[in-house]
Amino acid sequence: MMQEERELLRRARELWEEGKFYEAHEVLEDIWRLFPKEDRLSRQCYQGLIRLAIAINHYQQGRRESSLRVLNMCRDQLSSCTPTFRDIDVACLVSWIEEAIETLQRGGNIERFPKL
Repeated sequence: MMQEERELLRRARELWEEGKFYEAHEVLEDIWRLFPKEDRLSRQCYQGLIRLAIAINHYQQGRRESSLRVLNMCRDQLSSCTPTFRDIDVACLVSWIEEAIETLQRGGNIERFPKL
């Protein structure tokens, strides 16, 4: 992992843990831009994380349908990543996403958000 990526990912995690998902998404976009188009796996995995932050932000803002739509995109994208990507437990995130999708589809509320 390159130094700039490591520093940005640390910052994204801090924001994420503070519940600042929109801000975390912006930092994740900065990381995504570090990778050339040819590095499809890294770009895809980071884009999935970006979308997850946006989906959670939509939920926090009361936009449940938007959140559900983006969560479905996240699940599809992150499911093709390695189970652990850049010390991120992607398998755990995918599991949380599936649970959140089910919860929203049945009209329930999401009680907790995943760690990055």
